[in-house]
Amino acid sequence: MSTDVPETDDILVIEGLGKSYSGHVVLRDISFRVRKGEAVVLIGSSGSGKSTCLRCLNRLEEPTTGTITLTGTPITGPRVDLNSLRRRIGMVFQGIHLYPHKTALGNVTLALRKVLGLSAQEAEQRARIQLERVGLADKEGHYPSQLSGGQQQRVGIARAMALEPQVMLFDEPTSALDPELVGEVLTVMKRTKEAGMTMVVVTHEMQFAREVADRVIFLDKGTILANGTPEEILIRPEHPRIQEFLARTRS
Repeated sequence: MSTDVPETDDILVIEGLGKSYSGHVVLRDISFRVRKGEAVVLIGSSGSGKSTCLRCLNRLEEPTTGTITLTGTPITGPRVDLNSLRRRIGMVFQGIHLYPHKTALGNVTLALRKVLGLSAQEAEQRARIQLERVGLADKEGHYPSQLSGGQQQRVGIARAMALEPQVMLFDEPTSALDPELVGEVLTVMKRTKEAGMTMVVVTHEMQFAREVADRVIFLDKGTILANGTPEEILIRPEHPRIQEFLARTRS
């Protein structure tokens, strides 16, 4: 299973990434590349390091070792402008972090005004485009308490996408949702991929991984056990550990 891709296509390069907490190793020697427009899905058991890896990619967690570059520019190190970095790498979290006192439109426009410095009119115009893309044009005046969990998560996706990032990170965005609401969020993510967005996704939704991923990376105890196509990892896995994991997800 090859992990090398042409450097001219790489948008995100992770080399030797490690993360420890008080001597406890969570990630060890994580290395992979993400091409522009590619969807890379990270899978593995709980505690395997998937979410920590994702959070290191936009420096919500500080890597202990290794380097990360975005379009050829190092984004690890003390001198990196984290606010600028997080405009370039958007993230949607497990929990739904919306401001309860702001409408769907207000939640999306806030970052556009505070981070990008857009006028109220410019911010609302861009926000409405993104709300339409996630199927919530008719909910712009609704507050989070008036929206379902799936709708709230779609507002979160619209908010991240409105900043026009180069890469989108999704950290188990359906894990907090009732089963009947999962599909609507996954559909929006599929459309996001089809529109050409580069994505790194942590998920337990194996069907989504099979349908959307260009590559699947299996993490086990903080290391990459396998990196390959969905067919190699999810359909015909060679490693017994991956076979065991997939058997449990089907049961």
